[in-house]
Amino acid sequence: MNTFSGQFIDNRTVLNEILTGQWLISHSGLLQLGHFFQHLDPHAKSSSSEKEERQLLSFFNSDYVRIAPRNVDEIPEGTIATINMVGPMTKYSSWWMLGANEVIWQLDFLNNIPNVKSIVAYIDGPGGAVSAIPSFIDFAKRKKKPIVALCDASLSLHRWIPDAIADYQMADNNISARFGSIGVVSSWMDATKYYEEMGVKIHEVYPEESKHKNEIWRAIKEDEEKGKEMLRKMHLSPMAIKFQEAVKAAHPNLIEEEGVLTGRTFGTEDAIRIGMINKQGNMIEAMQVANALAEAYSIN
Repeated sequence: MNTFSGQFIDNRTVLNEILTGQWLISHSGLLQLGHFFQHLDPHAKSSSSEKEERQLLSFFNSDYVRIAPRNVDEIPEGTIATINMVGPMTKYSSWWMLGANEVIWQLDFLNNIPNVKSIVAYIDGPGGAVSAIPSFIDFAKRKKKPIVALCDASLSLHRWIPDAIADYQMADNNISARFGSIGVVSSWMDATKYYEEMGVKIHEVYPEESKHKNEIWRAIKEDEEKGKEMLRKMHLSPMAIKFQEAVKAAHPNLIEEEGVLTGRTFGTEDAIRIGMINKQGNMIEAMQVANALAEAYSIN
């Protein structure tokens, strides 16, 4: 079923985001992402199978049986829709990376179908780009129906997303499910020595009128610790505080024990104990909660 008319973004746009952006991502996710892009050819052509539209959406009737409507007119009243958010996320989609723009297109599509009663978002990811979260915050302002988040890995950006859009949050198991990693990281490679060994010396000249341009990176070259402190103070700390405030707003009864808001991760039982999620359950149970919330929505 055709769900939206949006287009995937050119790979160069996504690479620019990767090279210049800040990240809400777990350490393991960052390492995996780095390995992936080290072996990626940005000019490679995707195969026809890779260019097929990603199947992010599924539909279930009021008896929780999966259905396959061919168009919007075939979606019955009381339908529950599910949407998948799996893997690292950037702001823009490409053939090889899920982007927030694609997910938001799909959420808006579901949001405006009268016969879709509620939504279950299946979330399993290590995080992604800071630039991906504003779209979810904006979507929450126009959301018309309840969303239940059913999560496996819900770390960093994938922790902020359900806090931004979901009415209820669940773990789908108590073995691999992890929650938290609330924090921000900036990572870069210093290729100076590499170029020096090739006999290449890079020069930079700034006029007085541009004395603050690239000041953090210039400071890091001159005094690494001073430059890193500038980066923490001017960019990373303000973003981390916004992340913490969003989590606290979504979970007013959160137990703020050591590590909860500063980057630790928690298994299902501990995430429930500290109030980071509501409970554990499977997809059917998540749809049942979504249906109950839809009734409350209709009353209000």
